[in-house]
Amino acid sequence: MNNFDLDPTPNLRSLQDKLTMTGEKILIVEDESVVALNIQMRLEAANYCVTGVADSAEAALTLAISSSYPQGVATQPDLILMDIRLKGDQNGVSVAEKIREQSDIPIVYLTAYTDITILQAAQQTEPYGYILKPFDPANLYSTIEIALKKHQAQRQLQTLNHELEQRVHERTQALERANQQLEVKVAKREHVETATREAFIKEQELNDLKSRFITTASHEFRTPLAIVMTSAELLERMGSDCSEDRRVTYLQKIREAVRSMTRILSDMLTVGKVKSEKLEFNPTRIELRSFCQKILSDLQLSETSLPSVWVEIVGDRTEGFWDEDLMALMMTNLLINAVKYSINRTPIFLTIRCPTASESDVVFRIQDHGIGIPSEDLPHLFESFHRARNVDTIAGVGLGLAIVQQCVDRHQGKITVESEVGRGTIVEVTLPRGEF
Repeated sequence: MNNFDLDPTPNLRSLQDKLTMTGEKILIVEDESVVALNIQMRLEAANYCVTGVADSAEAALTLAISSSYPQGVATQPDLILMDIRLKGDQNGVSVAEKIREQSDIPIVYLTAYTDITILQAAQQTEPYGYILKPFDPANLYSTIEIALKKHQAQRQLQTLNHELEQRVHERTQALERANQQLEVKVAKREHVETATREAFIKEQELNDLKSRFITTASHEFRTPLAIVMTSAELLERMGSDCSEDRRVTYLQKIREAVRSMTRILSDMLTVGKVKSEKLEFNPTRIELRSFCQKILSDLQLSETSLPSVWVEIVGDRTEGFWDEDLMALMMTNLLINAVKYSINRTPIFLTIRCPTASESDVVFRIQDHGIGIPSEDLPHLFESFHRARNVDTIAGVGLGLAIVQQCVDRHQGKITVESEVGRGTIVEVTLPRGEF
């Protein structure tokens, strides 16, 4: 390696002064010392700073990649003039490839070769130009200036590209944040709209229910109120002349009318609680045998013409956790429907199948041999105020099965109905036994 005027130890201060006072720094890689000296003199005369002269691959790599001399004097060149032929096993093309892997210093080749293979290999290193030997000084200066300008332009373009990419990335993030915020706002708005719409629908349903309550109550109360009024007037008019049998009959009619109105009001209040989601669910331990006896006893007190009800309980696991009030509503409405529509007073069959050790559900089966339900009405049985088309002459408001359905749902059970006109109806309710 030849370092003309650049011996770092004795001339360190002069090199530092030269680096701060002159133009672009250039490294010369040339195996011919005379040619290298000529190039150095011309470049320094043109106000360039020659950072070093190398004649081998090892020396070139050291000067090109080394970041500083002792005491922090920066010497990395702004451009390298690289002879294709160098001393040693490696040529300038291989050195250029290694430099290119570690930095983006522009390289201009010095060559006397015109061999197409060598030139193609050199082209792969993306050089910034070629200077053919023997070189013309004007061509030397112009090639160096073009290479430096081209490299500067490429760096500016890379900087602009990086800034643009950064701005695009920032804008993209900003858009993503804005989009997320918009999605949150849209989701909230949709939630509010859905809640408002559901509340409006529920309010309409409640208003409709109130209207039907009033219509139904005014219609259904008319008959029992007339019975109460007529019986009371007869008792008042006859006074002491009324026999004991007639007195008992009239009082019984009054009691039945009051019970009928009470049942209607109770059913309406239950449906109102369901619609307003205020129907409570409080499961407690219930023993089915005693529970059924109580239900039937209450029915016998309220229904003077109660037909025979046959009860069969299958299995010994008769205890479970259910809501007693809802169970009473369910069983009472099912049995009253069976009684009401068995106009020929045929027996009612209540079968309760308790779960075995491997089962967890209780099945209640109520069967009558009454008038049955038309097939067209079966899909609407559990709708409030719906009544089958063959029950016009039988009193009722169409709330019984709607209440039963809600009681079953609160227990997470299921209900099925099978019916045939003129042959009767079978209602089967399946309820989980509950946790002990």
